[in-house]
Amino acid sequence: MMYNKNISSSGKSASIAKRLGGAALVSLFLSSLNYSDAFTPSTFLPAQTYTRNVSPWGKNSGVSKMADTNSMIAMPSTTQLGMSFVEDFMSGTDKKTRETDNSKYLETLQERVERVNTMEASTEELGDDELTAKTKEFKERLASGEDINGVILEEAFAVVREAAWRVLELRHYDVQILGGLILHDGRLAEMATGEGKTLVSTLPCYLNALTGSSSYVITVNDYLARRDMEKMGQIYRFLGLSVGLIQSNMTEDERRKAYACNIVYVTNSELGFDYLRDHLALSPEQTVLPDGAGEFDGFCVVDEADSVLIDEARTPLIISKQVPAPANKYQAANTLAVALKEKVHYTVDLKNKNIILNERGYRDCENALGVQSLFEMPADNTGAWAPFVLNAVKAKELFTKDVDYTVIQSDGEKIGVGIIDSFTGRVLDGRRWSDGLHQSVEAREGISVSEQSQVIAKVTYQALFRQFARLSGMTGTAISDAAELEMTYGLRVTPVPTALPIARRDYADVAYKTRNAANKALVNEVIQVGGGESDGRPCLIGTTSVFQSEQIVAALSKQGIKAELLNASPENAAREGEIIAQAGRAGIVTVATNMAGRGTDILLGGCPSTMSRLKTRSVLVGQGVISTEEAKTLPPAPKNTYFPC
Repeated sequence: MMYNKNISSSGKSASIAKRLGGAALVSLFLSSLNYSDAFTPSTFLPAQTYTRNVSPWGKNSGVSKMADTNSMIAMPSTTQLGMSFVEDFMSGTDKKTRETDNSKYLETLQERVERVNTMEASTEELGDDELTAKTKEFKERLASGEDINGVILEEAFAVVREAAWRVLELRHYDVQILGGLILHDGRLAEMATGEGKTLVSTLPCYLNALTGSSSYVITVNDYLARRDMEKMGQIYRFLGLSVGLIQSNMTEDERRKAYACNIVYVTNSELGFDYLRDHLALSPEQTVLPDGAGEFDGFCVVDEADSVLIDEARTPLIISKQVPAPANKYQAANTLAVALKEKVHYTVDLKNKNIILNERGYRDCENALGVQSLFEMPADNTGAWAPFVLNAVKAKELFTKDVDYTVIQSDGEKIGVGIIDSFTGRVLDGRRWSDGLHQSVEAREGISVSEQSQVIAKVTYQALFRQFARLSGMTGTAISDAAELEMTYGLRVTPVPTALPIARRDYADVAYKTRNAANKALVNEVIQVGGGESDGRPCLIGTTSVFQSEQIVAALSKQGIKAELLNASPENAAREGEIIAQAGRAGIVTVATNMAGRGTDILLGGCPSTMSRLKTRSVLVGQGVISTEEAKTLPPAPKNTYFPC
């Protein structure tokens, strides 16, 4: 994707201010008054493999056009922004205006919430069959031309509220009804943690699915997609709608059936890659998305929208094919990179994740390799030496084991390199860095160099999600990115009040000079609150990398505190469900990367239903009820000490 210099980016999580710094942002805005330029975030993060050609400007744009336009973002001209925009940004006027507009908007929605409440008594009197029959009635009324934004909206919301109570014993609060109205209006609802965003999404998804087009719920990982489908799917099925789930290990036929359902739960990456593969298909029979067109005309709600639409949107999705890699050149470049020294042969640009060879660096490399120029094309057509050397130095300086990647092993032997998602802490199965970087990291780790990736299609999340006829989102942190979300996706951010006053106490941050000092203070804090004791408080410790999480677990172990570890390591990631289920039990200490920090529910006292399901599954496997082949696809059963009784 490309950003013009006149883009507003007041957000914290992925704004240009974060990447360039405050002073640079001011300079950037002032310079935008005279000219517009562009920079590509590909200099910040290497592209990961997979993608599909589609124009963000329309569904019917040709594949050939996508090579030039798929990563462009529609930006208002500098004359449209004008000096008043900069002044509003600098003075905070824009924030005040936004707050005033949101207050007026919420007042108008409150009237509809009251009408939904007045329908509650009559809806409660309906029998189960009568309540289910409402779905057929609504579909017929919409098919006959009734406005979906009319009285049928309030009736549908009242029906979903009643169904949720009968099936899950969960009743939508008034603020959750308010959140559902905001989502239906094609806005982004900012709801505080614990306010029940997952339940809120059932309201607009049910209503929009009545039109005959699928409603999509986008989550950030397979675990959340499966969890939400299993729980919220009960509401939809009770009301007569079909529910589909897309998981990374599904076959083409399974995906096609899931996408044909009324409600579809899918991760942002799986949706993007299916979209790309459909556009590469040679016939409609090879596609999986509805109508075989690889387009979206339904309703979409993006959970954790700031993460998906802003943070992860910096890197495009890419589909590539494999071509032979010159292993000897990667190994030679790695040996050469070890000998090169920073500030002598090259400089490191950490902010842009780049390496710059100086004149001496080029000269010494050319002498060592016995070539006249690193850019000279050899007779064997394996490519000039320059990219091999630069990638080898990048692998050495910019990529850290257990932070940016992990080494995959089988039977104690290194077999590959897995990329760690910086936003979730998970190993991205099937993803590879492009342009030879992946092979350079493999050479550095002493692993046999795999085949190279050659890009055949790519798409940005901006282009992908703008294909939806109706787009909405929800998250706990979005108001800081409001200008960026509105400008890029047309999503207006609307904060939703909490159902009850916030009782959580937020303490000031504490900074330490060294990592060891911070770890020591953290361990002392866990001891003080009784972490590890049978009657102590449950403790959750968040970390930013696999390496740091293992450090903290080791430090706790020295003090006699056993901690559950949840990070990107395969053996830990497979136990995610059971670890989260018991994280709220008294005295349990859980150390996790942010792979579990997006949308997962940790219930105080633990989650009996999850533990019961795990116990039942382990018994069924032990008695042979679940076949050996099926058992291999399931996470390992927890030890008996995991269960409280």
